Formats: sequence, C-alpha cells, structure tokens
Amino acid sequence: MKAPALLGRLKFDVRGGFRPGAGWLARLRRRRDPHADLGDDDDDAPRRPPPKALLGAVAGVVLAFGGLAGWLALNGAETTEAWEAGIPKVTVAVKPAAPSPTKAPATPPAQTQAQTPAQAQPPAPSAAQTPAQPAVPPPPLTAAAPLALPDAAAPNVVLTPAPVPGLVEDSRNGPLPKIAQDGRLPWQVYARPFPAADKRPRIAIVMADMGISGVTTNNALAKLPVGVTLAFVPYAERLDNWVERARTKGHEVMLAVPMEPQNYPRDDPGPNALLTMLAPDRNLERLEWSLGKAVGYVGITSTTGSKFTANQNAVQPMIDALKARGLLFVDARANPKSIAGPLATLAGVPRALADRTIDRDLSRGAIDDQLRELEGLAKANGAAVGMASPYPTTIERINLWMTALSDRGFVLAPVSAVVNIQKQ
Repeated sequence: MKAPALLGRLKFDVRGGFRPGAGWLARLRRRRDPHADLGDDDDDAPRRPPPKALLGAVAGVVLAFGGLAGWLALNGAETTEAWEAGIPKVTVAVKPAAPSPTKAPATPPAQTQAQTPAQAQPPAPSAAQTPAQPAVPPPPLTAAAPLALPDAAAPNVVLTPAPVPGLVEDSRNGPLPKIAQDGRLPWQVYARPFPAADKRPRIAIVMADMGISGVTTNNALAKLPVGVTLAFVPYAERLDNWVERARTKGHEVMLAVPMEPQNYPRDDPGPNALLTMLAPDRNLERLEWSLGKAVGYVGITSTTGSKFTANQNAVQPMIDALKARGLLFVDARANPKSIAGPLATLAGVPRALADRTIDRDLSRGAIDDQLRELEGLAKANGAAVGMASPYPTTIERINLWMTALSDRGFVLAPVSAVVNIQKQ
C-alpha cells in the first residue's frame, strides 16, 4: 500500500495523537475472525439501546405500579366494602328469586289451609318468614319437652324465703337455725312443699358436693330437675348466693358438713371437719361454723364421714345438736357400719338413709342400673334415697330417667318428704 493511501486511513486522535481508522481496524479483525465481538470499534454494527432509555422504561413501570398501589391504599377500603356489599346483594337476590312464591301456592295450599286462612292471605310479605317460622318451632318444642318433663310435677313451687324471723339465732359463727317459740321447725319451714296425699312411691335424689366448683354448680342448677335436693359444702365461695339461687329455682337445700373419713388425714374432708379425736365441744363449735355459713337449709348430710359416723361417742353430740335446732339428718352411709341413722331415730331427729350412691361407677349403664334399683326399693319400702355428685353424666342420666318416671308410677320427692319412711 502506498503512503498517501495509508495516511488517508489514519485518523487523528486529539488525546492520543494518530490512530488507525476504526472502520479499517474492524474490517481487519473480521477477516481474521468472522465471529469476533467487535464492541464499540465496529462503526457499522447496530448500536445497543442507550442506558438512559432502559432506565426510563424501568422507571415508568415502577411509577405505574406505585401509582396503582397508592390508589389501592387510598380507595382499597371502599373497594373492598363495595365488593362485600355486592356479594350479599347477589345472595339476597337469589333468596327472593328462589321462592317462586307465586308457583308455591300449588304445593303449599294444603299447608296454608291446615294452618290458618290469615296466613294464606298475605303470602308475599311473609313468603320468607312463613316457611322459616314453621320449620323452627318444631325442633325446639320436641327438644325442650323432655327437659321440661322433670319439673312438670310441680313447676311453680315457691319455697319460703329465708331467713324467717324467729327461726334464726345470731352467733359469732353467723346466723344459726333454731326452733321458733311457737314450735315451728326450720326443716319444715324451709322444705320444698310436697303433697302429702301423693301415695306413689317416693324417690329422693340428694346431689352432694355442690359449691366446690362454680362451673359444675352452675351446670347442675341449670339442668337438674327442681325436685332434686342439693347439698352444698359450707366452705364454698359465695355460698349464700348459691343457696339463694337454688331455693329461688325451687330446690330444697342441705349442708354437706365435712366429717372424718377412714383414711384421714391423707383424705382431707375440708376445713373444720368433725373429727373423732376432738372433744365434743370442739366438734360442736366446728358444726356451728358450718351451720352459720348460710340460711334456708333443712338439715345436714355428709359423704365423707366414713370414720366419724361409725363412732357413737363422736356422733351422739352432733345428733343432739341437730335435734335442738330443728334440723333433719341424711345418713349418706359412707360406711356400711354407720350408726348415725339409728342414733337419729332414737333421738327423734327426722332422718333419711341413702340406699344407693348412683354414680359410684360413672358409666351410663351403671347409673341407669342404680336408678332402677331405687325404683325397686321405693316400691318395696315406700321411699328410697339416692346420693349423687354433680357430674355431667349423672345429670344427663337423671334427666333421662325422669322423663317417664311418673308413667312408671313413681314420684321424685325432696328429701324432707321421705324422712322416717325408710326402714333401718
């Protein structure tokens, strides 16, 4: 190549002086390697989009999403409410559309005629309500009927409000029951009324250990037949309220006084329990502590006194105190050798004897068997007493048992209505 031609192919670089022409150098490289990446040295190759344009496009997308997010933040709640409001409108529209009430008359005429003509006249306004009302009442009626049956014997019995003036003695332990000057006895005044002319065999259920658990006690008050006698522990919290609620509903009430069990002190019967090791005056003081915790009860019982009730020296002072205060006694027979019942009979204290503890075994079948045995004993002796605790299963079985008790010829009676009827 001649010199002028070579110089013509050279370009002047201001910063670095002369350099070969970019196009010439690119063609030279392409001849050596047709697949070489020529980069910016190739003036003839198409250029990539400038970075600013790419950034501008990205920025535009970001701004678009940002604007959408901002709009949703400002108007999202309204949009959501509109959507939610729209959904019910569709379902509401379906409900009226489904009735086809005009066509329904072809099917329901028999129903509307069977009910009342007044209901058939305004089909349009009551179209949504008329079918709903007949469908709802039947289930409650059939479900509620069994629960109402146990109370059907005496649903509106009202107990004498307590305390009754003349039947209360003030003491440091609280109000104590006493015999009135006119001879009225607390156990008779506070008893649940029962018709003496009812000659059916009587069965009394004494639900002991009431007041230990608030949840359990509430459940028992809500579900038990009012003919069941409730025995509250004297150390229960808010005992006055529990007793008042029970009596207001119609339950006869007793106190379950803690007494010494066989395995005391490993088995603790509760505070101020009557103990065989204590002197009579100490036990009487403890008895008054229990008696002073509430008013309106008819007497006492105990489910824990398996050792105490078998000790004559310990039991006799308690029986004498009950007689002096006009109270009855229910021997729970925690010990088959209990002498509390016979001592009460000898002392002239109204007494009842537990024939069965119906939920010693908590299986449904076992409880049902015990209730049937009570029926047999009541038929043979004129009366029977069952002890129980407020377990949910026990309450369930008692309610079921009660549904046909009257049909079988028996009556649920308060414990005050069975005193002195049973044989020893």
